Amino acid sequence: MDEKRFRFDLLVALVALAISGVAAGSSAYQTYVIRKQFSATVWPYLNFITSTSNDKYFELDVTNPGIGPALILDALVTRDDKAVVGPQTPSNQPALLIATKPERDAAKEDEAKSGTHGDRELTSTILSGDVLSAGQKLELLRVDGKSITRRIVAGIRHVDVTLCYCSLLGDCWTKRLWDPDVKPHSVSGCPRA
Repeated sequence: MDEKRFRFDLLVALVALAISGVAAGSSAYQTYVIRKQFSATVWPYLNFITSTSNDKYFELDVTNPGIGPALILDALVTRDDKAVVGPQTPSNQPALLIATKPERDAAKEDEAKSGTHGDRELTSTILSGDVLSAGQKLELLRVDGKSITRRIVAGIRHVDVTLCYCSLLGDCWTKRLWDPDVKPHSVSGCPRA
């Protein structure tokens, strides 16, 4: 009788162990699903947008049409694949202003030769630590005027912008202005500048 009772107790214990294992696995999977659903509610998605109109203006913007804030952890502006901000460049100037200097100088020469004036430029800087809220647009570069617009449009492909950004949950991506793949690239983390 004791042997049958021992077998029955062992069977009950094994069944209880199996049920608790299934419950633990189910709980872990449910936690995974909830995290995935939550990460979708804080998902940033950065885009670059360029626009121009008949030599009147050129504009370069970065937008976040995602549903969560983008925490910018690294921002790099290059000209012909070389970083434009470094030890020899003045850090008080926006990187896009430095990167478009050849086009801006050529536009000033055009204005001087033609005797016209009125070209205007506006640049903004995006830095490590900046936050781009969901639905927010940041105007990085805007030029108005025929001469400067023509020069910027002709030379803008020499300039590139790369952003590394993360969601509130620490998922990170990179986005490059002239990347042929329009989607951001998932990365394990961003370098800290």
